[in-house]
Amino acid sequence: MKKIRKYFTITLLAAGALFIYSCTDEVKEREIDFPNDITFNEGQGISINVPWLTFVVPDAPYKATAYHYGEVTMNVKKNANGTHTGFALSSKNYRSYPWLTRKPITITPSASQIKEAVDSSIYSVYSGTYPNQLGTFTVVRVDGDDAFFSIDQPRVVEHVIVANTNYNFQLLNYGSRYSSKLNATTQMYDEYSSGTTFATVRNPNIPDAAPAKFAVWYLPDIYNFGGGQDYIRLAGQQILHKIEAGRAAGIAARLAGKTKAQATADSTAAYTAAVKGYVKLIAKGYLNATLTGTSEYYIALFPGIAPAPFDLWNTIQGAWAKWDLSSLGLVNKVVFNMDSSDKDGTGKMRTPPYFCLDGIRLK
Repeated sequence: MKKIRKYFTITLLAAGALFIYSCTDEVKEREIDFPNDITFNEGQGISINVPWLTFVVPDAPYKATAYHYGEVTMNVKKNANGTHTGFALSSKNYRSYPWLTRKPITITPSASQIKEAVDSSIYSVYSGTYPNQLGTFTVVRVDGDDAFFSIDQPRVVEHVIVANTNYNFQLLNYGSRYSSKLNATTQMYDEYSSGTTFATVRNPNIPDAAPAKFAVWYLPDIYNFGGGQDYIRLAGQQILHKIEAGRAAGIAARLAGKTKAQATADSTAAYTAAVKGYVKLIAKGYLNATLTGTSEYYIALFPGIAPAPFDLWNTIQGAWAKWDLSSLGLVNKVVFNMDSSDKDGTGKMRTPPYFCLDGIRLK
């Protein structure tokens, strides 16, 4: 154990199974014993400085250490399109839509300004209504098997803590565009309430209720993760899936010669039974290139999709939470992947492949 000035709060989230851990540098009256997690604050096992409310994509893989508990090497590389692969470092904590991409707006932002605003959202952790208290953390971008960390010697990874980026949290909850008018047909928020009048609404998590600060809010897909199509909120995707399932069942019933009442009953049953909506993180453990196990974690999930004990979960995670990786066993490498229910016609995931990670506990 080492002495550092931090404290924990623990919040029960779901049937006693999911906990949120947070720590802060704001309480400095006394020092307490803190488990030797690998964290990413400069001077606490890592030498890279990340100024407050900024992000850094290192030029090469970097090391982080927990005293007496081991050293990890975090893989990272910069991509030509302005993104990264692997583990970037960030201390950003934006929790709403960017103000720069709203409408109406007096001065149209430039492409570089829009990129900066979107990157600010991508590299921010979403930590609910409270400021992030972990200091510096990693922002993981999954690309093949390149999002991995290796360990200096075989150890058990007891757990990590994970969270949604602000970018993904807003897209999953509201979509690419958020306004005061939800279109029941498309399940997207319309830009206009009528004619050329914008359907303005308060920016999420901004307490100021002054109508002058209302707008239509946007998160552009500047890196083309969605294949050029706007994102529909996760709940809207499920509703559209249900509508299509009900329509197909009704048509099939009529083609089979069933009565109108029977076709309606079949359609209703199919609508009710249809479920869709998840974003899943996948960790694969390796010991000297041999796969030791796989662990899955749902960072967004609707009921009826995952097997027990997750089958009743109804959540889009809005804070840091623990992911138990001890089932991977003794490992010296952990690879992270992602999967989601939002896929294009080729089966490619449309959900932006990002999440936040911190607090690697080795034993």
